[in-house]
Amino acid sequence: MLDGMMAQKTFKPAGENVLALIELRAYAYDVLRRTFASEPSQEYLVLMKDTIDQFPFSSESEYILKGIEAVKKSLDQLDPSVGISKDVSEELLWDYTRMFIGPDQLVAPPWESAYANEDKLLFQKETLAVREAYLKYLFLPVQFQQEADDHIGLELDFMYQLCLILYEKMKSGDLSYAEVLEDQKSFLQQHLLTWVDRFGKDVVNNSATDFYKGMTNILTGYLSLDQRAIEELLAI
Repeated sequence: MLDGMMAQKTFKPAGENVLALIELRAYAYDVLRRTFASEPSQEYLVLMKDTIDQFPFSSESEYILKGIEAVKKSLDQLDPSVGISKDVSEELLWDYTRMFIGPDQLVAPPWESAYANEDKLLFQKETLAVREAYLKYLFLPVQFQQEADDHIGLELDFMYQLCLILYEKMKSGDLSYAEVLEDQKSFLQQHLLTWVDRFGKDVVNNSATDFYKGMTNILTGYLSLDQRAIEELLAI
């Protein structure tokens, strides 16, 4: 069915508007993966302070707008000469560690499988399904077999990497771009969207900082919008 549809399309590069949309999607996933994949560095926090207003599609989502305001509030102690204050940096680092790393029981476990079973066990069937999706594109996490593949940061990174692949295919007129879009659509529906709302509620209810509450609102708001963006690209 898909092959037949592709055969009817004209083999030509995508227009500037389409490529711009893909670039915006890649930018959004890049920001989100950096936010949830690792502890906040000074450089990252300064960058967020300077650029959070530019997060894509903010006018289309109350969640994103609400998140941006919360992030700005959290980072308003910026000193242009030295960057984010030490107190703010340490507060955000502790908030990230307490929620996502431990050593105590995590209030917002950042793994899909933790939300798929009552015991919150990791490396379950959900993890293997995510790994299978990664391997199709030879996407291998740096800490393979040490960090569960279904970590929120890794799942967002995968969507980011697929955006980069998609951009090059559409720019060159490679019709296999449709398969990449279908894989993004499936991954979003079968993985990220099945648990991010619950993860987001855990973060919002337990975070000690407006920063992570805000970034989580941006995350949930953006993923809902990205479904529509993918459908629009598939309709081209």
